[in-house]
Amino acid sequence: MVPEPGGRDLGGVIIGIVIARTRGLGGVEWTGQRIRVTAGLMLAIFVAAMDGSVVATAVPTIAGELGNFALYPWLISAYLLTSTTTVPLWGRLADIHGRRRVLLFGLAWFGVASLLCAWAPDMAWLVAFRALQGIGAGCLLPVAFTMIGDLFSIEQRARIQGVFSSVWAVAALAGPAMGAVFVSTIGWRWIFLINIPAGLLGAVLLWSHRDAPPADRRGRLDYVGAVTLTAGIGLLLFGLNGGGAGSSPSWPLVALGAAAMAVFAIAQRRSENPTIPFALLRHRVIGPATAAAFLAGTLMFALNAFLPLYVQGVRGGSSFLAGAIVSAASLGWTATALFSGRVMLRVGYQRLVVTGALSMVIGSAALVARPAAVDVPWIAAAAFLVGAGMGQLQTPLLIVIQSVVEWNQRGTATALNQFSRTIGGAVGVSLLGLLLAAQARAAAIASGVDPRRVANPLSGSGHLDRVTAPLISDALQADFWVLLAVSVATLAIGIGILLANRGRDDVAFDRAS
Repeated sequence: MVPEPGGRDLGGVIIGIVIARTRGLGGVEWTGQRIRVTAGLMLAIFVAAMDGSVVATAVPTIAGELGNFALYPWLISAYLLTSTTTVPLWGRLADIHGRRRVLLFGLAWFGVASLLCAWAPDMAWLVAFRALQGIGAGCLLPVAFTMIGDLFSIEQRARIQGVFSSVWAVAALAGPAMGAVFVSTIGWRWIFLINIPAGLLGAVLLWSHRDAPPADRRGRLDYVGAVTLTAGIGLLLFGLNGGGAGSSPSWPLVALGAAAMAVFAIAQRRSENPTIPFALLRHRVIGPATAAAFLAGTLMFALNAFLPLYVQGVRGGSSFLAGAIVSAASLGWTATALFSGRVMLRVGYQRLVVTGALSMVIGSAALVARPAAVDVPWIAAAAFLVGAGMGQLQTPLLIVIQSVVEWNQRGTATALNQFSRTIGGAVGVSLLGLLLAAQARAAAIASGVDPRRVANPLSGSGHLDRVTAPLISDALQADFWVLLAVSVATLAIGIGILLANRGRDDVAFDRAS
């Protein structure tokens, strides 16, 4: 779920674009070429969104069938790790070599990795192939949204945001239901194969597009930064998770990760074309937006990872019910992202950021305070509120970030926003998974239960037994408290953005430039 939601079906959305050619939707002249490229970009976004929503529903079942519960968080974290650390590279490649060529390569990589995930014989192999899949996923959203920034002005993007939001809504609604159907019928491996047809069609639609950048704006790729960033974050997360065993942290690995991150920081300051341009972080809009995206990413991906575990594992619900809970957050994103672009032009992005963060706080507090008698519908409402906050916060910030940089930095700036969100998810889900395992083990010992009972507690159907269910439930409560703290921190940043930019108009800045 990397939401940008709204609409009924993908075919209807594309047909709507064709009809809009004669109606001037968003003040855009809908030529045949623009329609094809827009449809191709929508399909690329659809592929990325579908993968997140489909997999989230099936994770408890996959973990129950393949075993090795200690690797449960890594089905999400491995994917997020590689998709996160490669986002700046893909963004930089899009600035150097052009958007279309890079996006087509990313679609191909993602498709091959999806095939490997479907073949995976055990949990370790699946985690490894999910990491490969994440490399391709790191390309799809940032490069697609960069192309959208190239094709449409900020006013046009704000007015037709619902068109692109519709793609996420289709994936958000269809993904969990489709994942539940596959899990209960032909098997979970089909959740990876379903990505391929949409990806192929998107590539066909994008094939004729030409967008080569000016020759004097080409540059080099920061290979040292890419390697040290990936190694540093990977070693830190792997070490904190006990080398993948879910036990106590492996401090030698943590130390190696910290050393790699130090090398990365030094390399970035010396590089003419850094993977993460620290200068952008000093911008009064981009810096705070990056921090807000990091925290919001933790909250967003944690919901995908742990709400299905609670609903299906602890409460004994079906995979369909777990999928419905995940969809609630996406629907919330849909409901607000559809109008946030237009509202931003009237009231400013600053106020939308604050109201969005406040909605996230209320939703997170509801997760902590869920009443036992109605906890499942209560959690669905809480997820909806969190998603509604995401739609108000992320969509305007992305639009404004793209407006305050020049063409040759737009791919990098867009990728930085995506990077911060997914790195927040990768770090957050991994650390919350470690907290979950530690809390479950402590609860087992305190209750006189053999700690080995919580090492691999899920059955093949993704459910917990009567002994382990309350232990995992208590452990998840600790995670929910952390998510509440994260949402409060996001609200603090939002208030800071409002106070620091009171009276400023970045939309007007874009028009002037």
